[in-house]
Amino acid sequence: MTDSTNMTDITDMTDDEVTDLLDAHAEPKPFDLRLHVHRLLIDEPFFAALSRRIDKRAGGVPTAGVRVTEEGKLEMRYNPDFFAPLSDETRKDILKHEFYHIVLQHVTGGRFRSFRDMSPAECRRHNIAMDLAINSHLDNLPEGCCKPGQEGPFRDLPPGSRRR
Repeated sequence: MTDSTNMTDITDMTDDEVTDLLDAHAEPKPFDLRLHVHRLLIDEPFFAALSRRIDKRAGGVPTAGVRVTEEGKLEMRYNPDFFAPLSDETRKDILKHEFYHIVLQHVTGGRFRSFRDMSPAECRRHNIAMDLAINSHLDNLPEGCCKPGQEGPFRDLPPGSRRR
C-alpha cells in the first residue's frame, strides 16, 4: 500500500500545476500537418477541394513545395522541423503559398512543361518571380521569404507589386 501523506492530491493542484505535471511526463508529439491543413480549410474553404486532391508527404525538402508526380498526381512535400516552431498563422500562409502555386498553374500547364528546357539558373529566376507574385498577398510568412518591400533583395519593390 502506498503512503499518500507525502503525495500531493491532484484535486488540490491548480490547473497550471496539473498541466506542468502532465507536460513533464508527456512524450513529445511529432509535427502533424493534417491539423494545420484542417484549420486552414475551416477558415478558408476555397482551399478545401484543392487540398483533398494533393498528397502531403513529409521529407525531401528544406521548407515546403508542390509538384506533379510522374503519375500525374499533385504532391506537397514539407519539412516537419521547419513547420514545427512556426505560428499557426505562418503555417496557414505557407500552405496557402503552396496551394497558390497550383491554382496559378505554376507547376502545371505550359509554364511547367517549359521548365524542362530551362537551365537551373532560369528555373530559379522563374521560381523567385512566382514566389514574389504569391507572397505579395500573404502577410504572415517567415522572415527571409521572397516578398516585395521586405528587408532583403526585394525591399525596393513596393509591397503588393509584381515585376514583369
